[in-house]
Amino acid sequence: MELRVLRYYLAVCREGTMSKAADSLHVTQPTLSRQIADLERELGCELLERHSRSVTPTEQGIYLRRRAEELVGLADQTAADLAHSEDVVEGDVWIGAGESESMRSVAAKIRRFRELHPQVRFHIHSGDAGDVVERLEHGTVDFAVLMSYAEIDRYDHVRLSPTDAWGVLMPEGDPLAEKDTISPDDLVGLPLIASEQAENAGTCASWLGERAASADIVATYNLLFNAEMLVRERVGYALCLDRIATTGKGTGLEFRLLYPPAVTTIDLAWKRGQVFPAAPRAFLKSLSHDAAGQQG
Repeated sequence: MELRVLRYYLAVCREGTMSKAADSLHVTQPTLSRQIADLERELGCELLERHSRSVTPTEQGIYLRRRAEELVGLADQTAADLAHSEDVVEGDVWIGAGESESMRSVAAKIRRFRELHPQVRFHIHSGDAGDVVERLEHGTVDFAVLMSYAEIDRYDHVRLSPTDAWGVLMPEGDPLAEKDTISPDDLVGLPLIASEQAENAGTCASWLGERAASADIVATYNLLFNAEMLVRERVGYALCLDRIATTGKGTGLEFRLLYPPAVTTIDLAWKRGQVFPAAPRAFLKSLSHDAAGQQG
């Protein structure tokens, strides 16, 4: 597979028709159609469903689109990195992260770093742990912000502070909001909306203890925005991290911390032995300096 052809394929997926894609690529429609047909023959599968006036990716086509975005993105990133002079710190730093208040700490580090190196640009990709780790493994992000990640020792990492605290998101005015904190007994018989990552890490089960077996998990989520919608529609009570959702008077939502407290550790991770270009290498150096200062 050639990168040029993958770019053609991504354009077809993006535009939805061969003619529009050909116009955006400044090639003729027959040339584009022939390139896509050759790609399908090379891969031995149909990538597009042809309709009267449009095309849509098949199941295999959707998979290729995702992989092609990673490959083309990595190629563009590599070319940009090599184009920058080693004498001046400039270029791009790519970070994958979930939703967490700890991003405030990362944001502060980025601000301080850019005060010294204003020609560096940062790109933040939001996603759940699975998505972020996959991008880290494939090299499409330089760093990943991971929350209580069970396999964190696979990577070099620095621990961020503060840790994040778990609690319950509920509709404003809900009777449960009369409590200062929420215990496992308070949630008995209530419909719960749990984080996929917390479920996989056993965070919820560990905190619920003997109540875990009878917990009524009616839905799960990977990013909180859609869970907020479920809470607003009174589908259930969301177990989530503090200070992500906007809560309080007039917002329609309330938040109460768990008791006993449940906290999540936050790490900024990168692949062991990673050879970085100038910008992420300099950012990593500043992170290491900050970590040494905290320990001192």
